[in-house]
Amino acid sequence: MAAISFQSGIRSYTGDLTQYTGMLGGLTPDIHTLRSLNPETTNRVICVMYRGPFFLMHYFGGADKNAYTNKEFATYKKVVEYYNTGITPNIGDASLANAQLQGGFAGRSIPIPTTQNTQAGQTLTINVPELVGRPMSNFHNMWIDGISDSITGLTTYHGLVAGSVDQTTKAPQRIFKPVEGQADIALEPSPAWEVAEFLIIALDRSGARVEGAVAALGCVPANKVGNDLFTSNAQGSSAIQALPLTFNCQYVQSAYINDLASRYVKQFAVFGNSLNFNPGAGDAFFKDASSERIDTEMFNGGARPYLDGVQSGLGNAPVMYANPQQLQRDGVANKAVTIEDHSQIYGDNGVTHSIANPYETTAE
Repeated sequence: MAAISFQSGIRSYTGDLTQYTGMLGGLTPDIHTLRSLNPETTNRVICVMYRGPFFLMHYFGGADKNAYTNKEFATYKKVVEYYNTGITPNIGDASLANAQLQGGFAGRSIPIPTTQNTQAGQTLTINVPELVGRPMSNFHNMWIDGISDSITGLTTYHGLVAGSVDQTTKAPQRIFKPVEGQADIALEPSPAWEVAEFLIIALDRSGARVEGAVAALGCVPANKVGNDLFTSNAQGSSAIQALPLTFNCQYVQSAYINDLASRYVKQFAVFGNSLNFNPGAGDAFFKDASSERIDTEMFNGGARPYLDGVQSGLGNAPVMYANPQQLQRDGVANKAVTIEDHSQIYGDNGVTHSIANPYETTAE
């Protein structure tokens, strides 16, 4: 069985440098050396907000009660993932503490490793441009206010917080009645409703393979943003408002996180082959998709000229797409990880329990 490491399930080193003298013998760019000497390059990172703040998604749920189709959450998630201008995970390098074993007449000591200490105060910062109407500031700051009201300091979830328990049904009851089109839900104050989770994925040069992946768990906004909009200067200059969205969080790495990152990249990989670029100009040449020749009024009233410089059947170029093939790797029981494995809670002796609803609470 293959050993599990931080790179299990994603790209791992397959070269062999044992037969080369490297820097000692002087570097040479012959093909045999370059097949094994393949340095890592950086600055190709994407983030995936795969879980949002539960209370705010329901607050902005809208009439269809679907957070992924409403404007507020969907816009915030889309800008964070696809329109960010920088991602800074403050993971920090963990240190290995030690205890000193001292003895002998000379009082010499030996450092004995004890515990690994992870950096405190881990954060994730995602830089985004603000849009007209302030959708990013609005969602981000509403997130903070729902957890702790700016005046009272109390948790309100903007009216979704539970204030009592129905004695008959034993179900939590809201303090405020829901407004028209709003989700009728009552939530006991809990960090589970307040946090988001992100996958941070580093890609290789092709953008189609995962070099590294880490999950940021328990993400909550560290501070409000966007108030520099009210600042004026005497230089007569104006700039695009940039927002640093900073979250307090905790980072974890595992083979399962690698597996999720690989599946995501396989399904949503973007191939930027400029020779296959489709400018969407076909509708200016053809009236509909069934047209076989240029027939729009833009060109000679739709009539084909008698003398053509180029006799071509130009149309929309084909668009490349990623093929989400089954991903396999060796696990604890030497089995391929399946989608169902990500919805299981693992207990003692291999006993598993399904996570039907990650926000489900035990009945009182």
